[in-house]
Amino acid sequence: MFSARMELPEDALSENLYAFALASTQIKEYCNRCLTNTTRLKKCAGCNEFFYCSQECQKMDWKIHKPECKSIQEHGTLASDSMRLAMRIIVLLGKKNFGHVTASYISTGSRSFLTLVDHGSFLDSGAEAFYQEYLNFALPPYPEPDVVKSVFKKISINGFSVSNSMGSAIGHGLCIKLSAANHSCKPLTRVCYRNRTAMLVPIDPYKPPTSLEGACHSYIDELQPVSARQAELKKKYNFICICEGCMDDERNEAMEAWACGDCANGKVPNVEDGRCGSCGWKMTRDHYELCRTAEESAIAAKPKIENESIPLETRKVLCEKLMELFDETLHAFNVHRVVPQRLLFFASLAVQDINGASKHGKALLAMMMRYQGEHDPIVMLKKWQIAQICHANGEYNEVVKLLEEIHAPLKEIYTADAPISLNIGRLMEMARSELQKSR
Repeated sequence: MFSARMELPEDALSENLYAFALASTQIKEYCNRCLTNTTRLKKCAGCNEFFYCSQECQKMDWKIHKPECKSIQEHGTLASDSMRLAMRIIVLLGKKNFGHVTASYISTGSRSFLTLVDHGSFLDSGAEAFYQEYLNFALPPYPEPDVVKSVFKKISINGFSVSNSMGSAIGHGLCIKLSAANHSCKPLTRVCYRNRTAMLVPIDPYKPPTSLEGACHSYIDELQPVSARQAELKKKYNFICICEGCMDDERNEAMEAWACGDCANGKVPNVEDGRCGSCGWKMTRDHYELCRTAEESAIAAKPKIENESIPLETRKVLCEKLMELFDETLHAFNVHRVVPQRLLFFASLAVQDINGASKHGKALLAMMMRYQGEHDPIVMLKKWQIAQICHANGEYNEVVKLLEEIHAPLKEIYTADAPISLNIGRLMEMARSELQKSR
């Protein structure tokens, strides 16, 4: 984690998860204690739903798993991910395990579950609904209602998505120490995992954070217009963001820039009478209306594109029409392109359309490189995706180039024997072998 250059102690930006719950689609793929991914998992004989890599892990997890195990047997079904996480935390609290952490680099000296913020009455309505859901699934004896509601609030405000070494989300969890890190729309770190060890990995190895609170990561997808980011943060976390990213007018203007109506690559601010920064062309009224229509269409379409109850093919057609509308209206690095581009990339992969996946994947990577940087773990993981597509497409030089850029840094983050490290090594060997054959 580039710790040699950090002013913080080596272990300051890593922590064993206080509690986690695997997503229902992943619960049979990972050990529910240590998050090891293996084909040799042992099933819980009680509920037949939870799996473990060893008897030791199963025994260590039993006291926490026992209440949910009985509830699963009673109802014949799994609870939601958030409910299972809450039930596990409630067991820990009942055993007086508050996850207490003391360190000199913690601004308050120490943290525990009891000290985590819950924003008072902000989430009261959601907490009440969650409590009723809890009563429907959990079995007595029940804790006090305020305990369940407090757990819900603290998970909502402080929880992290849990991912594997490929960057894929596999569940939801809670860290006591790392939840002290603030948000930034221009983050300094990303949350990564080595099994159940969470890490805040510096995005720029040469500019590491110097405090725990200052190890800012993004609570949301930051590839959005500033107004959308601020609205989402206010709705989910009850604060108005004034981070470095929100105050960077030049960056925010570029994120929403329109295409120049005269030169090929110039960008124009999305305001009337805007001028191209490259050629000085002044936007006409007609061009303004075209660009405004494209921008409004992108905003209106986003909820439909992200609605998984709508068939993928229907959303794909919508995105294709949007991308046609964006030609000559939204600049190539306008973040309104991101949501439809992601959907088209996913849709191409779903039908094994290699050319489509390559086109949309490379466009996404260019966007990410523009705003997130080459050392960002999520950019490196996107390069890994693109490298696999390039290999399927016979672009072996591009495969080697991409993998040489990411192999060493990802190995440092995830360790040499992590699946991502081993898979990169294998694919690089295969690509080099194909290049040798062609010489």
